[in-house]
Amino acid sequence: MPTLATADAWDIQMRMRDTSLYWAGMGFLALAKARHALQGYSTPKPFPLSDTYRCVAYDLRVVDEWLGYLAAYRGSEPKLSGKTVLELGPGSDLGIGVYLLARGAAAYCACDIHALALRAPASFYSALLDRINARIPATDARQLEAQVQGARTGTASRLRLVVREDFDLAAAFGADSIDLVLSQAAFEHFDDVERTVAGLSVICKSGAMIAAVIDLKTHSRWIRDKDPNNIYRYSDRLYGKFRYRGMPNRMRPYQYKEIFERHGWIDTAVTALEMIPDHLREGRSVNARFKDERSQLECLSVVLCATKA
Repeated sequence: MPTLATADAWDIQMRMRDTSLYWAGMGFLALAKARHALQGYSTPKPFPLSDTYRCVAYDLRVVDEWLGYLAAYRGSEPKLSGKTVLELGPGSDLGIGVYLLARGAAAYCACDIHALALRAPASFYSALLDRINARIPATDARQLEAQVQGARTGTASRLRLVVREDFDLAAAFGADSIDLVLSQAAFEHFDDVERTVAGLSVICKSGAMIAAVIDLKTHSRWIRDKDPNNIYRYSDRLYGKFRYRGMPNRMRPYQYKEIFERHGWIDTAVTALEMIPDHLREGRSVNARFKDERSQLECLSVVLCATKA
């Protein structure tokens, strides 16, 4: 049975750890802001696009996972045939769009504030099409290559990236034009989630669905593993001092759910994908705003699925 002295020592150890992580996290916030000011947004994936085969595998896996989440949500995998799919924040390439077209989607659209996805080299798409053809032998690689080239020049009919600084979805795509929305670790970077969801409600057809994976963790690499909820330690005022466009917005699952439901989405389901390990749960202090149980700080990533009413 632990003695009082042992308990006191443990308490002191936890407080010292919390203090060191608090200050370390602030240092990482400062570094992230400085890096963004100097380099801008250049690495949407946790590995470079030059790691071709890893990037190809990532794109294929993400699509398969989205469809799996939607299958669990609605009881069967959604049919892509004849559907127009929108991806929010495609990142470094249009590989996801190419794979969705190969799987039968009528058209793929994407919206981003950066044009990174248009810079992927031909070698990436060559490797991607080889993998897709191995999975789907009937793939028309030439037709997909033509769509990639057309996307670069804005002439593609089925593969389209819209780059807008204002991220105005309604202006980009028009009303009732989208059947399915997909997103991978993008929502946590949106500065105005309410406006984004309002835009989705305009452009999505009745019955359209969304599957959005949301990464709720601290994003800086080292401290992400040591203290995944580090960004929740700080007051809004202090966190705001390190603000740059696209930094994690610190919204929690219940807030995303409420926003979607407020804008006409129904059957909203938020499912945890990653939970904080047991050994990281004890002794971690957070700002008072996040201490409420509904913040669900035990959830490190979730997938949100919903249907447009």
